[in-house]
Amino acid sequence: MKNPNCAAFLALCISGFWFPLLAQKPVCGYEWFMERQDTLPLLRVSEANRRLESISQQMGNQLSPREDIVVPVVVHIVWNSPEENISDERVFSQIEVLNRDFNGENADLADAPEDFRILAAQKGIRFCLAAEGPQGGAVSGITRTNTSISAIGTKSALYSTASGGSDAWDTKRYFNIWVANTGEFLTGFGTYPGQVEPEKEGMVVHPKYFGKNNSKRYNLGRVAVHEAGHYFGLRHTWGDDEDCSTDDGVEDTPFQLAPYLGCPAHPQVSCGSPDMFMDFMDYVDDDCMVMFTQGQMDRMWRTIEIFRPGLTTSEVSCVHTKNKEPKTTFSVFPNPAKRVLNINFKERISEIGGIEIYNSIGQKVYEIETVLFDGMKVDLPEMPKGLYWIKIKSYMKKFAAL
Repeated sequence: MKNPNCAAFLALCISGFWFPLLAQKPVCGYEWFMERQDTLPLLRVSEANRRLESISQQMGNQLSPREDIVVPVVVHIVWNSPEENISDERVFSQIEVLNRDFNGENADLADAPEDFRILAAQKGIRFCLAAEGPQGGAVSGITRTNTSISAIGTKSALYSTASGGSDAWDTKRYFNIWVANTGEFLTGFGTYPGQVEPEKEGMVVHPKYFGKNNSKRYNLGRVAVHEAGHYFGLRHTWGDDEDCSTDDGVEDTPFQLAPYLGCPAHPQVSCGSPDMFMDFMDYVDDDCMVMFTQGQMDRMWRTIEIFRPGLTTSEVSCVHTKNKEPKTTFSVFPNPAKRVLNINFKERISEIGGIEIYNSIGQKVYEIETVLFDGMKVDLPEMPKGLYWIKIKSYMKKFAAL
């Protein structure tokens, strides 16, 4: 699907095949990114593939029951122009899409041909915005950085706060997603195990393709689904070369000559059997890609176990967004607030509880133990003007202080 990183990459970095493809529409930068790598990272990628495929051969096609895998996510929004500073709601919608598509819960899975649909993964990986920062403070799982660098998504400065970007949170414990302008030809890219330095591990997605959006072809949030697939060890469905002798290392995806674009009709045949172009790891439009296979999900699980185990053992708590927890939350007003904040609960409540207020970088600035009840008022301490988070139990709301 989509990927980034050098200003003059079209002339300097892209092979003959990619020029006409990129001239038509933006795509994933996986191959382009691979071409930019030095020998050592490429050897690490090759070794990662060898280990994953060796383990797959040893284990065969049999799956063992697994507990739910929940991956904590931090979304770094690094914006230059106002339209790149996407809303929290767009971020929430992207988390919802990731959870749906990685678990076979998308309604359009029914559009897959029956012979492929029976191979679809029904249980996979779940994602949540991290409610706990690297230093332990309460956070929203979203950071925002206004940068002076245009198309920063194609530059190494993206990964450095000091250079105008946003430092990664501990990449062993968090799945870092940067939402940043990747230029005209790349929709985004996900880093393969071993491909980059730890501080650059994660994925980058152009803001106009992130979450539910208004773009023509990539409007359903599946750029991030595709790039997350790369981050969790998946290759494109046609493998690394455009011929019928190479594969993606997954047994239940058929051999395929090259990527598909747009929304082709089934069947399409290139290597002697129908091609699975509706897979999330192909290049079709968002409304025509609908599935991961169980073999692909096995590979992603094994990638986590071997290369990214800290994602599931760090016990980072989750933000409950309105898309996930619509019932037990509360509302606050006025917003912005000066010295008093009113709290309305969406359920009847009368109990002793703690109220905590955190600033935008996760530092606790106020805490009280009080009786919680609908319509209560909180007297705020003097606080600098800015954005804050109020936390009651495990639920959080954002407000501005005047």
